[in-house]
Amino acid sequence: MKGTGRLALAAAAAAFVALAMLQPARAETVVKGYIVESSADQVKLTLEQAIKWARESSHLLKAANQNVERNAIMLQSAADELKQVTRRDNHDGEDDNGPSDADALRAAYKRYEAAASMYEDAQKQVPLAMDQLEFQTMKAYHEAIMAADHEATDKEALDVALQEENIALAKAARGKISENDKAKAVQARMEAEKKLAESKAASQKAEDALSKLLGKKQGTAYELVDIPIYSKPKAIDIGLHIQDMTSSGSPALYKQENAVKQAMAEASFYNGTSVSEYRLKTLDVETAKMELSQAKEQLADTLKNAYLSIQQYQSQYEELLRNLQNARNELALAENKWKRGLVPGIEIKTIETKVKQWERKATELAIQQKEAEFALYKPWLL
Repeated sequence: MKGTGRLALAAAAAAFVALAMLQPARAETVVKGYIVESSADQVKLTLEQAIKWARESSHLLKAANQNVERNAIMLQSAADELKQVTRRDNHDGEDDNGPSDADALRAAYKRYEAAASMYEDAQKQVPLAMDQLEFQTMKAYHEAIMAADHEATDKEALDVALQEENIALAKAARGKISENDKAKAVQARMEAEKKLAESKAASQKAEDALSKLLGKKQGTAYELVDIPIYSKPKAIDIGLHIQDMTSSGSPALYKQENAVKQAMAEASFYNGTSVSEYRLKTLDVETAKMELSQAKEQLADTLKNAYLSIQQYQSQYEELLRNLQNARNELALAENKWKRGLVPGIEIKTIETKVKQWERKATELAIQQKEAEFALYKPWLL
């Protein structure tokens, strides 16, 4: 009976294993055309999907849209009031209040102008908020990529350190190296372990920051599939670009231009008798214009610096490619020697690590380029 029970248990276990082997190794879930789950413990995430989730969960964007609705109501209320005052002012009845009607009309018109300005400002804040959110999401996505790259580099460095430690321990056991050299190899492995632990923590921190932005739970692991690739920058006339970005109506200068507009409205609607108070309002106009002029100069400098950085990235990338090609050539040569037994396997591993490090530096440079270009064409995000 005992033997029969064991056989039955073994058969059940075999059936369970067979059933498990029939299950797919990866399960993918498609949501609105996006693959958002690629395995049990990772989320496959495109940059486009990240931006979509960030917009859906952004309290700032929701507040900006609510502010538009609120100001639309206030504008309609101000318009209704202006109609009533205008109708009363144009009435040819016997009850004529004279100057008081004119004052009421002026006040109503001033409130309408203020409400219209606030509504216009609220409308413009929505696309600006969307741009800001897109930029923040892109940066968080890129930071998570770079943090994962640093973790991978440190893991490879630990693999090399472990192999070197094992070699050192084996040599020390045969009396081939000193205790001091063995201790150095052990210390190098310990330092590599510590560095990997730190980079793992930094990588998780970057992913958690991305999760917070996307409205997802902390601890989510991502497979970030949109790895930036460096491309030659588009040729632009930086002078004309600066002229466009500093011209009237540019989103980069909207706040300063709106301040000038409001200051001028305050001065034009002033109907008091105090000369000093009117002078203060005209000074507010001059101050707002001066701040607008300074903002234009600062914006021009920012655009020039962004443009120069992009140009410098190109020369850096060309140098990086040369270093990467040299590392690949070195690896090919070492592999040929290893096949002939001329070099140990640890040397191959070391050079392979060097090649991957140059490849990751190329990714980091591509990230810097894309963020600089984003800022060049949308400087109001800086």
